[in-house]
Amino acid sequence: MNRGFLTVTKERLKSDPAACVIFAAFAAFEIFSGIWFAAHAEARNAALSFAYLLILPAALLAEWLLRIRFPALFHLLLFVLAAGGVLGSCYDLYTVLPSFDELLHGISGILFCAVGFTLFRRILGEDGSKKTFFACLLAGVLFSLAIAVLWEMFEYAAYAFAGIDMQEDMIVDGFSSYLLSGSHNQTVTIDGITQTIIYYGDGQTYVIEGYLDIGMYDTLNDMLVCTIGCFLFALLLLPDRVLGGKLKDLLIGRPTEKKAE
Repeated sequence: MNRGFLTVTKERLKSDPAACVIFAAFAAFEIFSGIWFAAHAEARNAALSFAYLLILPAALLAEWLLRIRFPALFHLLLFVLAAGGVLGSCYDLYTVLPSFDELLHGISGILFCAVGFTLFRRILGEDGSKKTFFACLLAGVLFSLAIAVLWEMFEYAAYAFAGIDMQEDMIVDGFSSYLLSGSHNQTVTIDGITQTIIYYGDGQTYVIEGYLDIGMYDTLNDMLVCTIGCFLFALLLLPDRVLGGKLKDLLIGRPTEKKAE
């Protein structure tokens, strides 16, 4: 029987105190951040903080609709990922700790692999066979990689159509270009760049100590780190299956109702 969302959520929070604490901590952080930034007239950061808060009811709603339940550790990583978006862009942790963005993308690779595994197992059913396990594992890997690509496409679209820069730029000291050579038979390679001077139409200049890459390295690095996180998790699930499935139980969701025959 498909019971109401509020009833199921109430029972879910009562039966899983660890998850309840995680939900409360995440909500408190996002609400505090939203109020803090609003009090300091930082409208963008306040809006982002409250927007990320919506991930909490969205996660619970998804569990209810799909009739699955993810373990507390999964939700901990999910909300670390969500809170990381606020910490990175609003509290400027991306600047203070450049590797923080990579950490979040690595976590996302694990999470979406777990989601893909869970969804496919929900479709196939839990029969415990090796064939089903590997099918779910493959689905998890492919799902995670697909999300990584779609996210980078979203970042590109945000910049291309709305002028919102969601990619981490970096300073490089060289590049190769077919365009500068005028032919795709050879490239012009420029190395050892120490300074780039940008001239505005009004005569002003802007000096960069090197050459600015506007997102290519960030895009590929993000997808690579997500892929590494995904494959590491998938590889760890192989011996975990033989050893009793403790890791799987910590991150993979399970159905709350038996699949209809």
